[in-house]
Amino acid sequence: MLETFTGREIRPRLISANSVRHERTSHANDLISSRDRKGRKKMGLHWNKVAFLLGAAVTLGTSSVVANDLGTVTMSVVPSTSSAVLYVAQDGGYFDKHGLDVEIVEFTSGAEAERAMVAGAVNMGGGGVGSTLIMANQGIEATNIVLFQDKPIFTLVVSSALDVEPGDFSGLKGKNIGISSPGSLTDLFLRIALRDAGLNPDTDVTIVATGGLNGHLPALQAGRVDAQMTWEPATVTITHEGAGNVFMDLRTDDVPETLQNLLGSSLQATDEWLNASEENLEKAKAAARAIAEAARDIKADPSLMVSTLQQIFPSVPDDLLAEIAQVEAAAYNPVITAQAIAHMNDVYVEAGLIAAPVAFDDLVDPRLAAEWE
Repeated sequence: MLETFTGREIRPRLISANSVRHERTSHANDLISSRDRKGRKKMGLHWNKVAFLLGAAVTLGTSSVVANDLGTVTMSVVPSTSSAVLYVAQDGGYFDKHGLDVEIVEFTSGAEAERAMVAGAVNMGGGGVGSTLIMANQGIEATNIVLFQDKPIFTLVVSSALDVEPGDFSGLKGKNIGISSPGSLTDLFLRIALRDAGLNPDTDVTIVATGGLNGHLPALQAGRVDAQMTWEPATVTITHEGAGNVFMDLRTDDVPETLQNLLGSSLQATDEWLNASEENLEKAKAAARAIAEAARDIKADPSLMVSTLQQIFPSVPDDLLAEIAQVEAAAYNPVITAQAIAHMNDVYVEAGLIAAPVAFDDLVDPRLAAEWE
């Protein structure tokens, strides 16, 4: 998830799963064209049309879909490195193995994908674990079905023109640092890191909104920012272009203590949907099993991600995609621990994102946790 959940209205747009898609995406730097993928759709229409269009889209695909034991489920997601496990689970037959026919509905931000789940436009949604804490504080009950990655996907890169050692935050004092937008996770994690290093985010640096990935490299090259919070494929693009170097990598353990043990994204469902029927619970269990298996296989063999990344980032060279897969696969882990949730509560309360901590049992269902192993 790249933006925190706010409950704003979104405008979904649907493209047939059987058509070739050409659109701008906030995760690639240019116009993309991806091959046909069974059961994947792009959203961008007004909410009053979503339920009808989702139903129509499923109907369009039924001629080529063989019904499975548990039937069809819809999942909202942002195509990204963190959600790649969903695509691997679909293309690799993991969902089929566990009796699920999965329709993946694509959005351009994690907040939008989560709002689709909350509104009931889809059955399950991919988003940041931290968002379930925020939703709980807003009175929205949601459960984390299974974890995608146990670390955030973000990196802080510094301009090649800046003479500063990685991790030496004192070298960033007085500098301009880019984030995607105010209130985003890039903003949150940057502020946490700066405070941990003894710097005041509001007075010791200037935080600049540079937008989505397509603005990060140009901002560094033009000198608009001295450093940039970003994510893949911008990280490898910036470093291989020679425009910047990795200063802090949240995908590793070499980060400030407060940024350690912060979980990444997960598959989620509202308690209302999950508890509506035994069939829904069984579908969630099957999804948890399939994704857990795919995550373990990706961790053991990162190359399983490459074909998925080729579809998400078609303009990125294969050698860079292999590099991305190698780094990202290390964080694939389906297990959510009480310790991690407690730490996230502390961080989110201190950052003012939530007013009160949320109990582990309110975020994790033991019936689903049993499927992670």
